[in-house]
Amino acid sequence: MHMKPIYHLCVITNYNQHKKISIREQIIIFLQIIGQNPRFHFISGLYYMYVETMHCYFRIVLKTILKLYKHLIKDLEDMVPAKIINNQRLNPYFKVRTRTIQIFL
Repeated sequence: MHMKPIYHLCVITNYNQHKKISIREQIIIFLQIIGQNPRFHFISGLYYMYVETMHCYFRIVLKTILKLYKHLIKDLEDMVPAKIINNQRLNPYFKVRTRTIQIFL
């Protein structure tokens, strides 16, 4: 993952600055919980904080990301490479696949 989205989140969430923990640390905790799927109890032991505090910071970052999902999540059509779109053999499969994903979302 590139650092540019993390810095962008830090700028946007600047209004949630707390005395005890920086915004960058909140985002790192959020990414660690999402990426490694540990329990809040384990993460709170690493950062020497209460579980309720970790949960609070996790929810703050999650709410911010949910507000920014239109800017952070790409459209499905952008994910298909140009080689596949231009290939007549592979393109019909991806058209059907994209439609089914859009139906279920």
